[in-house]
This record gives sequence, structure tokens and C-alpha cells, in this order.
Amino acid sequence: MMSRAKRSAPHSVYDLLKPVTIALSGGGAHAAAHVGVLRALEQAGVPVAGIAGVSGGALAAGAWAGGADMEKLVDQASKLHPWTWVRGWGGGLLSGTRLGLMIDEFLPVARFEALRVPVVVLATDVDTGEPVVLREGDLRDAVRASCSFPGVFPPMVLGGRRLYDGGISEVIPVSLAREMAGESGIVLAVDCNSGTRWPSANSFVAVALRAGLTLLRGRTRSELAGADFVIAPAMGDSGWMRPAKIPEFYRAGEEAMIQALPELRRLMAA
Repeated sequence: MMSRAKRSAPHSVYDLLKPVTIALSGGGAHAAAHVGVLRALEQAGVPVAGIAGVSGGALAAGAWAGGADMEKLVDQASKLHPWTWVRGWGGGLLSGTRLGLMIDEFLPVARFEALRVPVVVLATDVDTGEPVVLREGDLRDAVRASCSFPGVFPPMVLGGRRLYDGGISEVIPVSLAREMAGESGIVLAVDCNSGTRWPSANSFVAVALRAGLTLLRGRTRSELAGADFVIAPAMGDSGWMRPAKIPEFYRAGEEAMIQALPELRRLMAA
């Protein structure tokens, strides 16, 4: 009589649970909160099945999935000059190359295919207004495109299309994360903007950014309805263009994720 083949044992208890796919919003320096969230998940041993990101969320996703030293990244970013956030890569309201070089430096892996987990980046076509999903090829160019906030950064030209901030199409890419996760997976959405208090906007650039972000915020609630779990770190005073606040935003994301871990684990086991 033939013996029944033994099943291979799972590598960890998480192999028996629902996988977690993450949707990360944009938000300039606020996106450091995403780094804190990813760090807390890694420290807790919770595996990430995939990440969908826009703008700063795309940068955080690409850095983490590429194996970057996230604490070093936070330290380096916190020392940048505030105007770095509005120095693009040619053309636009303010021009230069510093932000493009920073993206190259912060993303140790240059191509999507070499990342440790699947990452998708959302951008927007300047001419048609259509969302453009980037998931293969040059990761750094994809992140540059998704970080191109209209009126401040020039569009990034990829494949003959002029692309800018993915947050114009979807503030938090929950629908992309759901596509990656399937109906059986868990979509964790991280909103690094709603938990902030905005100070007065006095400069032209600050007013323009405030107006744009206010319009985008209005769409966030409906988009988040597609997520299984939402985290909005308590960020304190807003600092979209204040790199010095990056360590504070990082800790806010880390603390929010640590507090949410029991509920996330419950959902994974449900």
C-alpha cells in the first residue's frame, strides 16, 4: 500500500494567512510616514505581497522593495534643503536636476523586475488625463513621472507620453492594490495627508500646492472605500516641503502601524 505524500510544512504562520498588499499615497515629505509603516511591518515579520504607490509613496515603495537602508534614507532626506522638493529635471515652474539625482540615489534597484516584491507605480498622462500604470522596465523613471506635481515639476516623457503625478488620477492607489491582491487578499491603504494640520500658506508655491492638495483630498474618502484597512498616521503640523520634519513623519507612520498590528493580524486570519 502506497503511503500518502506528506505536505510540506509552511515556512511561517503567515503562510497560512491572507496576503497583504499596500496602497501608498503621495505627499512630499509626508511620505516618510510610509517608510515608517513598511519598517514596522518588517520588524513585526508581516510579509508584504505587493505595493502600489503614487508620488512619494512610489518612492518609498521602490526604495523598500529594492532593499534600501530605510533609516539611512530618512536621515539623508531630512538634511535636504526645502527647495529640493521644487527643483525638477528641466522645464516647469522651477527647474534643475537635484530631485532626479536624489531618486537615483534612494532607489538602489533600477528596474521593476529586480525588486523583492511586485511594485506598481501610477502616473497620469498630461495630454489625455488618463491614468498610466507602470510596472516593468525603468523604476527610477517611473517614480520620477509619478512625482511630477503639475505646475511645479515638468512632465516626465516615457514611451512618447508626457506623464505627471499619479495622485491626479488616484490620490491613494487602492484600485491598483486591489487588482494586485485579488478578492482573497487584504488591501492596506496608508493616507499620509489626512492626519496633518496645515499651517498658513503664504508663498505662491505653498498656496498653489494647498489648492491642489485640497481638491485631491476631496476624492480620497471614496477611493478608500475599496480598502480593507486604512491607516492615517497622526502627523501633527503639515510639512509637504519641510525635509527637517521627515524623522517626525517617519515615527508617526511607524507608531501608527505598530498600534494597528493586532487588527491587521485579525484580518489576515479571518
